[in-house]
Amino acid sequence: MKIITFHTHCIHLPLWKMQALGISLLLCFTLSACHESLSDRAARESKEYTEKFCPTPVINDERTDSMSFDKTTRTMNYYRTLSGKADNPQVIKFNAKKLRSVLLKALIDDPSSQAYKNAGFNFHFLYRSAKHKGKILFEAIYTPKNYQTDQKSAKKL
Repeated sequence: MKIITFHTHCIHLPLWKMQALGISLLLCFTLSACHESLSDRAARESKEYTEKFCPTPVINDERTDSMSFDKTTRTMNYYRTLSGKADNPQVIKFNAKKLRSVLLKALIDDPSSQAYKNAGFNFHFLYRSAKHKGKILFEAIYTPKNYQTDQKSAKKL
C-alpha cells in the first residue's frame, strides 16, 4: 500500500488505483485535446457540404453554388445563383424587403444552424445572376441582433 501525503492529509490508495487514476486523467486530457471548436466545425462542415453537394440542382430558379465559413468574422456564407424568372434585377430590387424577411424567417426556423445561432455567428447570403456571370442580384447579412430579436418576438405571438 502506497501513502500519499498532501499537507496534513493522508490518502491511502493501493498502487493499482493510483495507476488507474493516472491513466484516466491522461485519457481525459488526451481526448479533450481532440475536441473540435465550433468555428472549426463550421469551416469543416461548410467545406464538406460544398464538396459533396454543390452546385445543387436548380429548384424554384435557385441553386446553391457553395458554402464557406470565415473564422475571423464568424460568418457562415451561402453563395447562390438565381436563374429563370428569378434572375431579374428589377424584380429582386422591388421585392428586396420581402426577400430579407423570408430569408430571416427561414434562418430562424432552421434547426440545422441552431448551434451556430446560439454561438452568435453571422449569416451572409449572396445571390448572383445565371444570365450575367458574376453580377450580384441580392445580398443580406444577419447578425445575432437580427435573428435573436426576431426569434424572441416570434415566440411571443
